Amino acid sequence: MIWVKQWNQWLDNLLEPPAYLLVLRLTTLLLLLHGIDHWLWTMLPEKLLATAMLLYPTLVRRPWVWLGMSACLLFNNLWHWSNLVNHEYLYTYWVFVCTIAVWSQKPKQVLRWNSRWLIGLCFLFATLWKLIGGEYLDGSFLHLTFLLDSRLAMGAVLFGGLDLATLAENRQIFEIMQASAAVLNPQELATTSRMAAASLVLSYWTILIEGLVAASFLLTIPRWLYQKRDWILIGFVITTYAVIPVLGFGALLMVMGLIQAKSSFIARTYLALLILMPIWMPLPQGIFWTLQNVILK
Repeated sequence: MIWVKQWNQWLDNLLEPPAYLLVLRLTTLLLLLHGIDHWLWTMLPEKLLATAMLLYPTLVRRPWVWLGMSACLLFNNLWHWSNLVNHEYLYTYWVFVCTIAVWSQKPKQVLRWNSRWLIGLCFLFATLWKLIGGEYLDGSFLHLTFLLDSRLAMGAVLFGGLDLATLAENRQIFEIMQASAAVLNPQELATTSRMAAASLVLSYWTILIEGLVAASFLLTIPRWLYQKRDWILIGFVITTYAVIPVLGFGALLMVMGLIQAKSSFIARTYLALLILMPIWMPLPQGIFWTLQNVILK
């Protein structure tokens, strides 16, 4: 089809050498956009610096600019360490990598090597935490999260057979517990046996897919697993963030995956998913809430 050819040609043009510059610009764009849902005044310097880097593209090549960006993120991590979500730290590590890359004589190789190891180690520690903590092995972490987190309401309704009113009541009970510091009787939270079973299955799926991502990026043996690492990562992003739309984390993984991709087809896939992410990621949630509004009316 003609439009498919034009789309692939446009992606190829974006990926023309030097590809590392595209990754640096995409990283700068993510730095400008990330954290907008929990704006903090200390983020202003990094947002202004990211804006300048986008308006004046030559700044993306300047080592001192990236050093300044690293300092901004490091300051925010130290100042707000107790409030930041996990992928905020991954952003900081990746900016450190970008800083080292622009100082080196082989920026693409620096980005490629570090992106693979950062992805692998990130998923390795995520998997180990789930195995050591125990809350994933018995499904309790996801079970409680389904009952209380409004972002997982779609999953609680579809997988657990709960209704929105019940989930709202669960959140009210939990808020009362937090406000009064009362000990909550688990029986007070409404749930279903189906929700418990679904939580257990999804917990083990999460451990499996995250473990596969870690193994495929960190190990070169078996060879077939290493060669499939990009598709495993893409599978994780699609299956996870279609249910839990965390755009900042998913977008960063696509940028990091892009620079280490071995083939142009895989690189185009990463780039296409990144570009279309603001559309496809919220789509299931949007359809769900639209249908719920129609039903409730």
